[in-house]
Amino acid sequence: MELKTSRIVVVNDDGIDAYGIGVLERAARSLCDDVWVVAPASDQSGRARAMSYRREVWAEPRGHQRFAVDGTPADCVVVALNGLLTDRPVDLIVSGINDGENVADDVASSGTVGACLEGADQDVPGIAFSQGWGDRTETDWTCAEALLPVMLPGLASAISDPRMVLNVNFPAVSDANDAAGCRVVHAGWRLGPVSLEERQSREDKRVFYIETLRQDKPNEPDCDLDQLVRRFVTVTPLTLDQTNHAAIRTTSERLADVLE
Repeated sequence: MELKTSRIVVVNDDGIDAYGIGVLERAARSLCDDVWVVAPASDQSGRARAMSYRREVWAEPRGHQRFAVDGTPADCVVVALNGLLTDRPVDLIVSGINDGENVADDVASSGTVGACLEGADQDVPGIAFSQGWGDRTETDWTCAEALLPVMLPGLASAISDPRMVLNVNFPAVSDANDAAGCRVVHAGWRLGPVSLEERQSREDKRVFYIETLRQDKPNEPDCDLDQLVRRFVTVTPLTLDQTNHAAIRTTSERLADVLE
């Protein structure tokens, strides 16, 4: 894909005023002449591919080729592809840069990734970007800011299918030269118990608070979480097909009596 002549939509789940989307927008505009920002008006983290079915969604202009949408990341993509930008096709959706990594179990719930999957569902490929936290109390954007403009053209050219999504995570390093390299890896999952905080009850209701479910402890070596902890930029190709193909035969065998 030639970025210079492409039409790119920039989206995120942290909201249009978040720092990370500014980094991504600047990188996209430095490489492409037709960039549109269509992002949530407020923080929509953890919304995956949730949509505002049967509810009005407004889109407010926020400058040149920029719109804030009163909805989820997936809403933003639907509005962009089917409402705002119908004069010519969109070639690529870039999402992020998320404040915090989206690896392992996060992929399923991530609005950053969900926006790209919604685009892929409409035959527009996407690249989701996230900046890892590591053990820091404040996000250090150094790695993403330095490497994103360099990597974006190569990532776009690596897309081989209109329904393809790449999930990219930058490690938490204070100097981009400290990044160990780039690895194309599979998604793993986190080990350890789920953490949930119960807060003071209100009236007859029990109150719970979810901030993070598990610590950054990978289930196996060489998965995305493991490599990100080892300071690699991780790239994971994703697909809309959620079928467990390896289990089709065994499941059929176990259901033989039912299927007869």
